Amino acid sequence: MELETTLDVLSNPSPKDNAQVVSLRQKAHDILAENSTSKPDTLPSALLDLLTQIIKPLFTSAKHPALTSMGRKNLIPPGPSLGNRFNYPLTDDDLKPWKTPFTVPLLHYIITSYSGTLPLDTRKQTLEAHFHLLIPPILNMIDDGDAAFKAAGCQLLQLLCEALASTESEMLRKTGLGDVFFDALKANFMLLPTLTPEEESLEVLTALYPAFFAVVDARYRTGKVTAEQSVGDSNEFAGRQERLKLLLRHGVLASLSHLSAGQSFSTSISISLTTYLVSQIAPVMTRMGIDGVRYLREFLPMMRGGLMDPFALAAPDLVKEILRVYVVVLDECEPRVRELWWSEILRGLVGCWVNCLDELDVTRSESKGGVQEIQAVLKEVTRRLGQVVDKDKWAAGRKRLLGEEEDLTGLFEDI
Repeated sequence: MELETTLDVLSNPSPKDNAQVVSLRQKAHDILAENSTSKPDTLPSALLDLLTQIIKPLFTSAKHPALTSMGRKNLIPPGPSLGNRFNYPLTDDDLKPWKTPFTVPLLHYIITSYSGTLPLDTRKQTLEAHFHLLIPPILNMIDDGDAAFKAAGCQLLQLLCEALASTESEMLRKTGLGDVFFDALKANFMLLPTLTPEEESLEVLTALYPAFFAVVDARYRTGKVTAEQSVGDSNEFAGRQERLKLLLRHGVLASLSHLSAGQSFSTSISISLTTYLVSQIAPVMTRMGIDGVRYLREFLPMMRGGLMDPFALAAPDLVKEILRVYVVVLDECEPRVRELWWSEILRGLVGCWVNCLDELDVTRSESKGGVQEIQAVLKEVTRRLGQVVDKDKWAAGRKRLLGEEEDLTGLFEDI
């Protein structure tokens, strides 16, 4: 299916194509058409032909300063630059011949072939042999000013890293390109309204965060450090945690603070972006494990404020994502929650339950299903919290709350 789709794209030339692009398009079509009737063992050479004869010429004039000519990390920092806008016209697409309708589909086909079409015994060898040819196109797309190409670059990076991880390749570590990719993605963390249109911001960030996770998984060994592991393993673990901390602090939390000006989520200039960013806390904490306890103070008060906000139920998807964060925190950070944070979480649950009751009083019967769904999740999270907290403390807190507000009976029933 991927092959047929790519052939269809290559079969439809654009009237804007220059002579070079027309020639490359036809050559790419010929290579793919020939490969479609060939044996699977010819696929590696066909992919190499596509990379060297089609992709590389498109990106020849777009040299990336973070890369050497061999596609490795450039250890010599580039000199200061005033940016292309001072050297070229504001519209510089003529300087980027790779901006064609077939560039992204062709790269997508190439990268997915490593994990989906190639025989198992040749995947790793072929991927590592072609690796240096894939890096410049992806980095140039991520650094481009066009949101569509930037998002496409992130998606291609995610696919590449997933292929590397599936073959247990250590190319990102050996070449030093993991750092280059992290820096490229970090530079786009704050593409947020109002400087960036909301639609473009969503397009980029929804591709950026999965790509960042994929780079982390491909670059660092997973698993927890034990006394028997080597210093190298410990360094790998520490490096992985630092990258996740970077994503949480400088990506998710900084963006949330920007969108709501450090206040309640109800003041956010984009609920869609806020909801998406909150949804990224859970996968970060899952990857961090118990080591994530040190960051609870940075986002749990924010989550509690989001649930207690009187207008919270106007964004039910956001409420569900906050509750998902609570579930992950209870799973990964149970000891610290038991010692310190259970009351903070309970405050959020109670506040949201009261909001639900108020909403049910003024909502028509046909619209109550969404609120009742949230109530069911609130009860489940409260039940889970009750299993974590010391029984005496939980009983005392429950008794006090029910004494102050009888409407909380439904939240604590069956607990």
